[in-house]
Amino acid sequence: MKFTCLSKGSGFHFPPCHILDVSGFRILLDCPLDLSALTIFYPVSPSSKMEEGEQTYDFAVNNCLDMRKRQKILKSLICAQPWYKTPNNLHLWDPSSIDLVLISSTMGMLALPFLTQTKGFSAKIYATEATTRLGQLMMEDLVLMHNEFHHFFGSDSGSPQWMSWEELELLSPALRQVALGKDGTELGGWMPLYRSADVEDCVKKVQTLKYAEEAWYNGTLLIKAFSSGLEIGSCNWTINSPKRNIACISSSKFCSVNAMEFDYHALRGNDLILYSDFSSEGVLTNDEHDNNFSASTTYNSSTPSADNDDLILKECLLRNDESLEEREKLAFICSCVVDSVKAGGSVIIPLNQLGIVLQLLEQIPVYLESSAMKVPIYVISSVAAELLAFTNIIPEWLCKERQEKLFSGEPLFSHSELMKGEKLYVFPDVHSPDLL
Repeated sequence: MKFTCLSKGSGFHFPPCHILDVSGFRILLDCPLDLSALTIFYPVSPSSKMEEGEQTYDFAVNNCLDMRKRQKILKSLICAQPWYKTPNNLHLWDPSSIDLVLISSTMGMLALPFLTQTKGFSAKIYATEATTRLGQLMMEDLVLMHNEFHHFFGSDSGSPQWMSWEELELLSPALRQVALGKDGTELGGWMPLYRSADVEDCVKKVQTLKYAEEAWYNGTLLIKAFSSGLEIGSCNWTINSPKRNIACISSSKFCSVNAMEFDYHALRGNDLILYSDFSSEGVLTNDEHDNNFSASTTYNSSTPSADNDDLILKECLLRNDESLEEREKLAFICSCVVDSVKAGGSVIIPLNQLGIVLQLLEQIPVYLESSAMKVPIYVISSVAAELLAFTNIIPEWLCKERQEKLFSGEPLFSHSELMKGEKLYVFPDVHSPDLL
């Protein structure tokens, strides 16, 4: 077996990316986009769009600004249509050499269309049903948002001017490091964004799996997905091969409000556990926990103490302050919302993490109602309507409390009732006539 780290990632929005060679097969673990790299590009507002017949922005920059002003702009931000950064070193691998792709989360599949449209790529792709659908919605939303840049800058053909060494040398050291990486080898990872047709073609190639559903690859590898607790549909993977059983832990969360809880039972009985990122920090490092549980403990399900060990493990994983801290942060946001509305103001909350969106849609109306205030709540996104509708039909990947609501005939989430009561409105964009 051989393990190669392509990118260590940086949290929820850019999960790690790895290559695993086992039993003669090459497996790609996740294929994310580094969306944080977009911060090096100059933002375009709708008010800055040019009318038809006017000069394009590139022409205006090149001809109407003197070199000093142009250098000043480039040193702050790149004035060009954004490209998107794939995981470090992924572009150095031959796509035809990849046999299998395992997607753990929605954020872990945002760069997948780059692979599926590459000549020679024929790997089998696995993801859970929920991750596939939510990932598709996120990619479609990304394409629509990028269209604003496309309309402003015009068509993007060939390598952009900002990627030339002359332009890169004008950037500040911080921006140059984002563009090139610390060792200057990451420029090849930048790609122009895919199209809607590429997203549709990509999703068609994904084989979706239900919770713990078995999937055989080439009659040799047995693959199963188990909940990671991070988000609805997010999973960890187990790979059973003739020589060894492997568990691959993606970014995980031990206490989750909406998603099914972290399935630690799936980790038992494996010969090897690979993990590179925990969303729950400090859980296994507390001295008090170390007295009861060691991360290097080997479990034997046939021993009389197995049940007791299982209880200790569960207590260890769930005994952390992360859930409490998250609730306190959400309560603080809700209190700020109430204070702003009382002062006659409005509140804008930019979000792209589904779990946080769902929690705020649950809590903000409660805070407003308790303060005897009736103000509308708007959710503005090109995929918001489909996204909120989908969350009410995926009970398999929800926590037990949400599943019990389904069995009792209650809505899984409150946003459907809020929309019926005209307390919550959904619009595709800020220019929607109804919103204006």
